[in-house]
Amino acid sequence: MNANVYNSNIYSLIKKEYEQKQALAYRKLMEKKRELFFRIPELQDIEDKIQKIGFTYSKLILSGKKSSDTEVSALLFDMEKLRSKKKELLKANNYSEEDLEPEYECKICKDTGFVDDNGVAVKCSCYRQKVINYLYNQSNLSRIEQENFDTFNENYYPDVVDEKRYGIKISPRENILRIKERCMAFIENFDSPNEKNLFFSGPTGVGKTFMASCIARELINRGKTVLYQTAPVLFNTINEFKFRQSSVNEELNDAAYRNIFEVELLIIDDLGIEPATSARYAELLTILNTRQDNNYNHPCKTIISTNIGPKQLYEFYTERVASRIVGYFDRLMFAGEDIRMLKK
Repeated sequence: MNANVYNSNIYSLIKKEYEQKQALAYRKLMEKKRELFFRIPELQDIEDKIQKIGFTYSKLILSGKKSSDTEVSALLFDMEKLRSKKKELLKANNYSEEDLEPEYECKICKDTGFVDDNGVAVKCSCYRQKVINYLYNQSNLSRIEQENFDTFNENYYPDVVDEKRYGIKISPRENILRIKERCMAFIENFDSPNEKNLFFSGPTGVGKTFMASCIARELINRGKTVLYQTAPVLFNTINEFKFRQSSVNEELNDAAYRNIFEVELLIIDDLGIEPATSARYAELLTILNTRQDNNYNHPCKTIISTNIGPKQLYEFYTERVASRIVGYFDRLMFAGEDIRMLKK
């Protein structure tokens, strides 16, 4: 992480981003209203009357009047009549009440970044995801716009059984469809502490990163936080945290480090291409153990993607690391031809 770029202004930048989102939603709403009022002139008159009644109602309540008072009850009755009339008028012109509401990017927090939790304002999942994206500019989550289940195509995988060539007893096509089904189950059961992590192995270009991106998009759409990192970048982030030379941006360094252990889904891509050192083994072991412990309190799942086969785990990593992967993860073997070459 470049501390000179991701400095203490990060939260101000995010706040400004939400303000811009709300301003945009308001401008679009005003444009829609102008169009509707032009097409249905009576609608503006009803809206004006509702606003006027609302203002009068607020004044009465602030002056000590109760909802049961005759004057207040009459206002509420008139407002309900106007709302019913507005609804009928919109329906008669093939519109709905939603056409007079702002269109927010995040329906959960309405682009404020915060939600109410028993009277306490807490950060929305979209806010937490923004922090992650700012902290990890290498996250590559932009790929999920193209790499998702909507663009998944099993026809890239041969529909022939060739164990000698592909290393599996079924065709690569049947295999990838089974993997997809397992990944969908992972998404559906994501909140369960009993749902295992996923370990993707197989040669280059057979869809491991693509499948991880598919899962990432689905979970982000469901309000989960996701961090995608290649193994070398992940370990460099840990290094930067451990060996930082000053307290400058310490809060952000701490947040970047904590996210590795606390983000709801951590995707570690290309595991095995990082330099092999005992320190790296210890760091990976800490990540796996801590996230597994956290998973019992809140969703804290991990997906590992690698070219290393299950049998090579014990050769490449220490027995403790390999045993954690075997115990904590469902291992899915990808097979087929290099899709990138097929697309050329």
